[in-house]
Amino acid sequence: MDDAKKMLEIRGFLQLDAFLKKKYGKMPIFLEIDGPISGLELSEKLGINRDDIEVIFVNGFVQQIDYILNPGDRMAFLPPGCPGPYRIALGFYGKNQDNAANFKIKKDE
Repeated sequence: MDDAKKMLEIRGFLQLDAFLKKKYGKMPIFLEIDGPISGLELSEKLGINRDDIEVIFVNGFVQQIDYILNPGDRMAFLPPGCPGPYRIALGFYGKNQDNAANFKIKKDE
C-alpha cells in the first residue's frame, strides 16, 4: 500500500476546526494509520472530548462516532449546535436524549 493510501484526512467543523488548527497548526490533518480505527478512538488520539462531537462525516456521508475509519478515508468531526437548515442539508436532524444523532445515512444499493 502506498503512503497516500495509509493516510487518513481529518478536518473539523465550527469550533472543532479552530481547535484542530490551534493544536496541529494546519487543516486538514493527515494521519498515517495502519488499519481500521473508530471515530471515537481517533477523537481520543487527537484530544477531542467526546461531548464536543455530535457526528462524523466519512467520505461525504454522516456517520455515528463509533463508525470504523480505514486508511485512505476523508473524515471530519462535527460538534453539536450546527444550525437547523444545515442539519437537514448535511443529512442529520437533531440529537436525542443520549447525545446520539438521528441519521439519514446513505445505503449502498
